[in-house]
Amino acid sequence: PKLTAGDITPQVACDWENACQTYFLHKSIDEDDQVKMIASGMTDPRLRTWYLTQRAILSEGTFEEYMTAFKEAWLDSHWAMKLRKKVLGSQQGNRSFYEWALDLQNQNALLYGNPSHLSDIQLRSQLEANVCDELTIRVLRAKLADNLTLKNWIEEVKHLDDERLEDLASHRKIAEELHKSSKRNPTSVNKTSSSSSKTYNSSSPRLGTLTETERALLMKHKGCFKCRKFYVSHQSKDCTDGAPEASTYKTLTEADATAAKPKTKPVAAVGAVMPSSVLNDGSDSEDDMYVAPFETAHLMWPCLLTGPSSASFERVDALIDHGSHLVLIDESIVKRLGLRRRKLHANIEANSAFMDNSSLPFSFSEYVLLSPSSVNHDWTSRTIRAIVAPNLAVPLLLGGPFLSHNCLVIDHDCRTCIVKESNYDLLNPPEHKPSVTIPIPTHGQVRQLRKNVVRELKTANKEHLERLNKEMRRKYADRFPEDIPHINQLPTDIVHRITLKDPNKIIQCRRYNTPRKYREAW
Repeated sequence: PKLTAGDITPQVACDWENACQTYFLHKSIDEDDQVKMIASGMTDPRLRTWYLTQRAILSEGTFEEYMTAFKEAWLDSHWAMKLRKKVLGSQQGNRSFYEWALDLQNQNALLYGNPSHLSDIQLRSQLEANVCDELTIRVLRAKLADNLTLKNWIEEVKHLDDERLEDLASHRKIAEELHKSSKRNPTSVNKTSSSSSKTYNSSSPRLGTLTETERALLMKHKGCFKCRKFYVSHQSKDCTDGAPEASTYKTLTEADATAAKPKTKPVAAVGAVMPSSVLNDGSDSEDDMYVAPFETAHLMWPCLLTGPSSASFERVDALIDHGSHLVLIDESIVKRLGLRRRKLHANIEANSAFMDNSSLPFSFSEYVLLSPSSVNHDWTSRTIRAIVAPNLAVPLLLGGPFLSHNCLVIDHDCRTCIVKESNYDLLNPPEHKPSVTIPIPTHGQVRQLRKNVVRELKTANKEHLERLNKEMRRKYADRFPEDIPHINQLPTDIVHRITLKDPNKIIQCRRYNTPRKYREAW
């Protein structure tokens, strides 16, 4: 195993200890040689120097003694007390109960073997005391048994919290619908009252609009156009900070963006790759089952696309790539489907993974609207924006915007891409059972059936039909003459004539997207 350079945290120390123990178990290393075998894995110069200065003592001791010395030398003073204090002071807040409980269990696991470690009873008491108020009422009403294990108790509380979250989501949805309806149908009273309630102070300075340079800086450094702050996790429509004061506002500069950039501290990484020094090149061993392969197959999704120039759906093989922050479409597909191109507000630049310093980045300026669907039409994507990319290696590359907008979850181990709302798997669609179809009769069979019906009617109701025929002819005598007029007696005056410009032309109707609420009926 390898321990790279970086900050040594309790989590890193725990991962390093687990990786070493797995290595000892796999290679069947004696206890006397365990510390010597993993010494070369400490690639951090600080750790190497520390080990070399104490090699005589550390190499002669056990691995447990080595880990004790390792934690005393490189972890913060009183780290166990600080971590226990963090666990005891943690509260659920706005997180789901299960996510919060797992976080506390993981932090408490780092204290295993230390006097600060919390038992299951203590951890349950901590969880009970710090759940949110709404969930506390539900837990008290449920009257859960005291003899439940920590695992069973967490599962019971998780069910209660799921019900709370569902109720909260339904209430939020109702409130949003009421808000939208009030926006669509505003009353004159509200307009009058709102307009009359607004007062302006003409003497106070007004905040000017953003310049093009400021807009470019905010877009480059993940800023908000409303509060005009850099590196924030919200957008202007979700901003709660409000606009800055005009009297103290200063024009944004590159130095302001650099100063606001968060400082990240590197953390040491543990890689449990176990090379074998006794194997020659090209040989195979049982180590291959513990090492990741060089490559895996791409996640390709066969989907259907359509456009104004396409008479029907066209099948393309799309590449699902959650590492891409864009959705890209090849320019040839756009031309073939006749999709409408739209201009981006600002060009998007991207670099290739194999570009050198002298190469120029790619620049994209157009996008199209897409809504790909599965081959069997069981699932259709929400409308997404795809950047037009010339000479793209695949027809369509579906990146992060496609996955997040459609609530898709990828499992690389099972090779699945599942929609969270309906559990539909894009990469493994369900097989449709063959439907039983009634064979369509041939023309000869239809003629024979018609003759049989006519023969039956003639033999069974001949007299009744003749009587009805006479009554019908007598009632509509003007429509059933004894003989039709000769062609020479027909009128020759033309009342109206419609002349087509091109009688052979096929009229092509424009395709329109069906609203989502009507798609199921169609």
